[in-house]
Amino acid sequence: MSAQSVTRVVSAVIVVLALLLGLHIATTGPTVDAAPAAPEQERAAWAPADRAGPALSVPREVLDASLACTGAVTAAAADPVLLLSGTGADPDEAFGWGVAPVLAAEDLPTCTSVAPDHNHADIAVRGEYVVHAVRTVAERSGRRVAVLGHSQGGVAIRWALRFWPDLRPLVSDVVQLGPPTSGAAPLAAACTATCSAAQWQQRAGSEFLAALDSGRRTFPGIGYTVVTSATDTVVTPTPAASTLPVGEPGGGAVVNVAVQDVCPGRPVDHVALGTSDAVALALAVDALRNPGPVDVARTGTQTCGRELARGITRAALADGGRRLDAAGSRPATPLPAEPALPCYTRAASC
Repeated sequence: MSAQSVTRVVSAVIVVLALLLGLHIATTGPTVDAAPAAPEQERAAWAPADRAGPALSVPREVLDASLACTGAVTAAAADPVLLLSGTGADPDEAFGWGVAPVLAAEDLPTCTSVAPDHNHADIAVRGEYVVHAVRTVAERSGRRVAVLGHSQGGVAIRWALRFWPDLRPLVSDVVQLGPPTSGAAPLAAACTATCSAAQWQQRAGSEFLAALDSGRRTFPGIGYTVVTSATDTVVTPTPAASTLPVGEPGGGAVVNVAVQDVCPGRPVDHVALGTSDAVALALAVDALRNPGPVDVARTGTQTCGRELARGITRAALADGGRRLDAAGSRPATPLPAEPALPCYTRAASC
């Protein structure tokens, strides 16, 4: 099989895999203990968590063109929601037919950020698009910004928060649906010859993830909600590959919850988890509409009898499936190895 063929196969897998598409629960749902402190020499290798972020290298006009918002964002009555899609799909393909209408029905204004190569490019570069989006939406709305990310989208916002500290006061919530927090195990096996930049970076053990997890993983004042599914076969092992540490010193409020904690035995795959599942999106909406992470006591079990979130029709689901299938057929730019990390990630800086 040629290198291009391998890349296309991996691209299709990760799109259908890694992309396509919250405090009460801390005592009722699964949690993860705080990670042990890194050795002194390891901590010293990475940039301090509170060092000012670098200037953005992507031209301002490109960043401006990448951001689109609903009209309700200006003088918004609720924190606007920035939607970040996963590897291989642009936001409209992943969210336009399902998540965006669901949030609109909840009177939550939304924005989207389109990154290069349909999110197959370097996630560190995508981080600059996220930085610009958060800053712009916060200024335009006069409010803090909530972020909902599916798969890689949940990683991209964490990268922006880690290396641009000025964003932290601007973000109220981070809602992650099936994020490869510790890397997706299938990519470790698939990326042995060529993969896209983002696929290399989402492998367990990547340099990108080591930089992302350096210093602190979460930040105070931000509510983190991580929604997983026991039947996700993409970001595995589940839920450990997705969850964030609870009680991290100096960190934010974190709730990790699986849809099966709410509805035992419910089958939800990686795509549905971030695009259409009634339970996953009910958990997301609860976190977005209320201070702090999700509270499962508020969401209850009333969504267990529905497959699709309220407002998503069968016709919309079929349309979304066609969009995602088309996204999965696009080839990604192959690389023989993981991209080098930006110099700002290092203790010595640039």
